[in-house]
Amino acid sequence: MFTLAQENKDTVLTLLTALPERIRTCIKEMDTDKLLEIRMRCGSSLCAVLKSGGYTVTPSGDLSRNIKNSIIVTDRDIKRALELITDFSLYAHENELKNGFITLPGGHRVGVCGEAAVSGGKITHLKNIQSLNYRFAREIIGCSDSIMDKILINGDIKNTLIVSPPMCGKTTLLRDIARNLSLMGKRVSIVDERGEIAASLGGISPFNLGCGCDILSGASKADGMLFMLRSMSPDVIITDEIGTADDMAAIREIKKRGVSIITSIHGRDIKIPDFDTVIRLEGIGIYA
Repeated sequence: MFTLAQENKDTVLTLLTALPERIRTCIKEMDTDKLLEIRMRCGSSLCAVLKSGGYTVTPSGDLSRNIKNSIIVTDRDIKRALELITDFSLYAHENELKNGFITLPGGHRVGVCGEAAVSGGKITHLKNIQSLNYRFAREIIGCSDSIMDKILINGDIKNTLIVSPPMCGKTTLLRDIARNLSLMGKRVSIVDERGEIAASLGGISPFNLGCGCDILSGASKADGMLFMLRSMSPDVIITDEIGTADDMAAIREIKKRGVSIITSIHGRDIKIPDFDTVIRLEGIGIYA
């Protein structure tokens, strides 16, 4: 049985305060426990995404599939939202913006979309931002309980890859795996490149990770994994959404040193020989 942690109430409030005031007012009237995303597109209806799909939002906070009564997002709403999510400094968040998102306290993530400026084939910054996607971070205590026997066998932590399409709960599951291993007395190192797993603010995570987790935020996954290997002598390193050759090189180095790795990747049916256990995730608590 899963439980939505009480701390989520505080972290949801953090996300709400990053919404423009008139939009925040109507979202507050909704059951935020069921919300996955809030999508703002300039000139279009305000949308809320639940597990059951996408809906438009009315001024009274009702969900509808009829766009006629929905709130229409304005350019002023987008500009106000950017002020709030960047604390009035777009320049200070330029590096995050060029990667397409800003992480808020509590692990929530705001995806951004607009006009890309490109140099040398790479995006250098975004301008004329017109779309924002607020993604809610959740802590679901116990969501990894049913798979711990696949991860921990006879006291050994298996090198584990979690595979799923977007929005199926990979990060939420990793967070609960870290909590479970920590409570079992394992030394857990979390490499939290985008601040989503532990969502540390001032070095403190709002989530229940037990007493055995060390957290490195902000470093790239490849550099961070090797840093934790050298500095914290972990039993296991946990990180999210691998995808580069550097990530795999770091994972192979970690394995050579006798340290386990638990991570995730976008996909549906991926097999990578570097991992002992592959878990296909189709939603929280739904495993293929």
